[in-house]
Amino acid sequence: MPALRTFIALPTPSAAQHAIAAVQTILKETNAGVKWESQDKFHITLVFLGNVEPAKLELLSNALKESVQSFPSFGVQYESVGAFPNPHQPRVIWIGIPFNQSVLDLQANVGRLCSKFGFPEEDRVFHPHITLGRVKDNRNMARLTDAIKTITFEPIETTCPEILLMKSDLHPGGSIYTKLKSFPLHT
Repeated sequence: MPALRTFIALPTPSAAQHAIAAVQTILKETNAGVKWESQDKFHITLVFLGNVEPAKLELLSNALKESVQSFPSFGVQYESVGAFPNPHQPRVIWIGIPFNQSVLDLQANVGRLCSKFGFPEEDRVFHPHITLGRVKDNRNMARLTDAIKTITFEPIETTCPEILLMKSDLHPGGSIYTKLKSFPLHT
């Protein structure tokens, strides 16, 4: 069986997906040159694994299940729109969360576990976010940057009861995500 392109993520419940999509709709009205993500793909990536052989993925899955089952479920609040590398020169538009020690602790735990299986640790500081879109060209960029800087909305609150092991299949029209496994957190 061929290797699977995979990542570990925090899911976004459907009610939060709809609320985040409403924020995304406001940004879409700028008609900027952005490829927008569909709301069913909204998630926070904890660790991107890349291409993994199924046998190694099964071993990692078993370890993940064991590792996170005592980690308590927690609340997440989405409250800001931003961009990488910055709002003045956006390449990736995202919705983020304020400081959340539970998210940081869970990501660190998952990252350490993955490193034991030979996956490289991330060099960049972890910035929990949901990707809303990726800039493809400079069309209406000033309108987009103004919208990113000025958009306001009511914070979106959710609970995170699990983490997911996801598969990402690349296609000409964009990636397609499939949930491979769910690992419940302690309730």
